[in-house]
Formats: sequence, C-alpha cells, structure tokens
Amino acid sequence: MLIAVALLSFGAETVIAAELPSGWLQTRDQNPFALATGLPLAPGIPAAKRWQFDATFNIANTELEQFSGNSSLLFDAETHESRFSAAYAFNDHWSLRGSISHLQISSGFLDGPIERFHRIFGFDNGDRGHLGLQAPTVEVRHDGTVLYALDSSQSGSGPLLIDLTRSWQLAEQGVAGITLGGKFPTGSQSRLSDSGSTDFSISAFTLLALGERLTLGARAGLLYQNDNRLLDNLARSQVPFASLLLRYRLGKKWSAFVQSDAHGALYRDLPDFLGSASNQLNIGFSRRFGERAEFQASLGEDLPALHTTDVVLSFNLRIQPRN
Repeated sequence: MLIAVALLSFGAETVIAAELPSGWLQTRDQNPFALATGLPLAPGIPAAKRWQFDATFNIANTELEQFSGNSSLLFDAETHESRFSAAYAFNDHWSLRGSISHLQISSGFLDGPIERFHRIFGFDNGDRGHLGLQAPTVEVRHDGTVLYALDSSQSGSGPLLIDLTRSWQLAEQGVAGITLGGKFPTGSQSRLSDSGSTDFSISAFTLLALGERLTLGARAGLLYQNDNRLLDNLARSQVPFASLLLRYRLGKKWSAFVQSDAHGALYRDLPDFLGSASNQLNIGFSRRFGERAEFQASLGEDLPALHTTDVVLSFNLRIQPRN
C-alpha cells in the first residue's frame, strides 16, 4: 500500500527548490508496553513553510519467558503498528508534529521464518518454540498477582503524540534543536495500546553533515510519565532516552543508515523485558524518489538481547508535498 501511494505521488511530481531533508527513522521501541507510553519519535523537521508526512508500518515479533525475584513475564505475540505523522514548519525555526497509530497484537507470521533463519546460521532460538503457548499470550505477574493478561488477538488506536520543535541552523553543517513532546491517551489499556496516562517529554538533538556523504545525529531527553497504571503502580515517573543516527549516502538516490534508540527502565521490580534499560538497533536503506519523497526499510534487533522486542521490520514513506 505504501509503495502504491508513493508511485501515485511520484507521477505528479514537479521539481521544487527545497530538497526533502534526510533525517531519522520514524520508529520507537516496538515493545507494546513501551509503545503505550509517551516515548517520543525521533525528530522530524520539514523545510520552512512546508508540510511533511510520514506513513510508517512496523512488524515486531517476540517469544520469551522471564523471571526476576517475585515477578514473571510470558510474552508470545507479534505486533503490527501502522502510524501516520504530519509535521509543519512555520518558518526556519519552529515546527509542529502530530502522530497517531493503530496497533494490532496477534500470533502473526514471523515465528517460523525467524526460527528457520536461526537454525540455518546456527543461532540460538532461545525460548522460541519451547514455551508451548497458544499465541498471542501476554502475562505479567508480581507478588503472586496478575498485573496484565492477554490471550486473544487485540487491535485499537494508540496514543496521540504531539511535539513542538525549536531548531537552529549550524552554519551550513547541520541543525540543532529542542523538542517538547506530549502524549495523550486515545487508546485502550485492556488492548495494550495505551498506558492511560498523559505524558510529557523534553529533548535536545543535533544533526550534522560530516562531508558530502556522511550524516551524524544525536538526541537525549527525559520522559515524564504521569499516572501510568498499565502495570499497577510499577511505572517509573522519569525515564531517560537517547538516540544515535549514522547515515551514509551511497549515491544520488540510495543511502544506508544505522539508528539506535535507547531508553531507561519504564517499570521497576519486573523482569528485564519491562524492568531494565533497552535499546532497539535498526539497520537499513533508504531510496529517494525525486526531491519530494523517500522510502525507508530497516531490520531492528534488541541490543542487549531480551530487553525489548526481538525482531522488528520497519517501513516508512516520507513525502513533502509541493506548496
């Protein structure tokens, strides 16, 4: 569907003066307990007085069992997140973005391909194929109490994310900025698509051109969770987060990139999947279509292992329409 939209857009393309800015991959930690919170998207800054639209589709698959003290976790599910983001730059300094998503949790289709891939290359499948569960299954226990349980496919809208960015041009070498973000509960706690809380975030970032081909980006910030009751009262009120981006232009149209999105523990006194710092590492390619559109595809892995979603496939179409 994304490719079809892209082809329709390219057919009507006319050359414009401002080139679509190269930027960050528009994905977050695909652990649904993280997607339910206000962890913000990486910066997205359109050219002055222009709109920028991102259509993103993420597929994530995890199968594991974890224990920590008097807590346990069972997770055997696949998530499909469809996201649409719209940003507008009022001038060279100020931009506003809104983003809404739809999340589906089901048994999915990646279990078999992932297990075969691991066997072919001699990798350890971990708990995959050994839990004897009927997917989807999600269960979190603490002190003998079930804090959350899911045993059937679910779908629903995710939280609304809004952010306001003030940016500064760094001569001709790049851009730096500060972003204030807000998350508003438009999803469902029972369907694991929203934490039910209103969250806020603040972050600083920079995006630097190092020569003609290499771009380096960095971001650091703090998330404030306000009354997240998804897992009783175990949510941490303050969670640091950071991102790194390395992007290399292979030619006029193709680029390769590596993006790391990390955050501190969202919850306390729970197994690593929920109660430890985590990092999602995405490696992929992007392809420009003219000066107004770009398609990105990446493969994401958890690093360190078992601290977040195991495997993530991400696809993003970015379009900056003509004024």
